[in-house]
Amino acid sequence: MGRSRLDRWLAPWVFVFTGILFNVLSAVITHYFIGLNNERIYSIDRAMQNKQVLIDSLWQSRVEVERKEEFFLLWLQRPDGSNLTQDYYREYLTDLLDRHDLESFRTRVDRAGTSDLNLLLELTDAAQKTIIESINNTYFETLELQEAKVPLESANSRLFSIAIFLQVTGLILVLSRDLRRN
Repeated sequence: MGRSRLDRWLAPWVFVFTGILFNVLSAVITHYFIGLNNERIYSIDRAMQNKQVLIDSLWQSRVEVERKEEFFLLWLQRPDGSNLTQDYYREYLTDLLDRHDLESFRTRVDRAGTSDLNLLLELTDAAQKTIIESINNTYFETLELQEAKVPLESANSRLFSIAIFLQVTGLILVLSRDLRRN
């Protein structure tokens, strides 16, 4: 009688059922949990790419400020500077103030003439520092995103290992039903 209970628990259908259950669990882990983590990882990757585009744009802006500074330094040192150039110069200084939030220079820009090269140098230096600070902040945000991605990748690796283990074990159990019959 004790032997028949053991025979029921070791019946081929128990091995098949358990094997199928393990394979279903493996599929759920693979397609649901790993899928959710992959969506989060994709979202983080997309955010990191956007941050990199922003960094590239900010760096280009810094280079542009540097080139315009050089242009105005050369142009304003010419003795025959026209009013048109002076208008562009004032427009450029105002644009720098507005774009890089350099309100501390507002009164100096309003009072300055075109011969105040020190103002140009100080203003472009402050603008470049602001841009570099923005680049640094964006880079640190990218690093934080990268750090948020690591645990998700680690969890995916663990879940994948568990899913493979369940799948192989399920396959072994399904195939072992034939051994039990003999």
